[in-house]
Amino acid sequence: GGGGGGGGGGVRKEDENEDKKKKKKTKKKKKKKKEKNKNKKKKNKKNTHKKKKKKKKKKKKQKKQIKKKKKK
Repeated sequence: GGGGGGGGGGVRKEDENEDKKKKKKTKKKKKKKKEKNKNKKKKNKKNTHKKKKKKKKKKKKQKKQIKKKKKK
């Protein structure tokens, strides 16, 4: 978060210039974040694939346990 604005009384021109500079910097940061998010989404897709496979295996195990209980 940027520092607080100038004290009461009209904003000084110096402060306005600083704000403009900050805005330019934040735009660059946002672009980098978007790129990182794209990479994260790609990783997540790969991870979800693995998780789905694991879940299927667990379901099979649960079914086997239920059968054992019925035999008892």
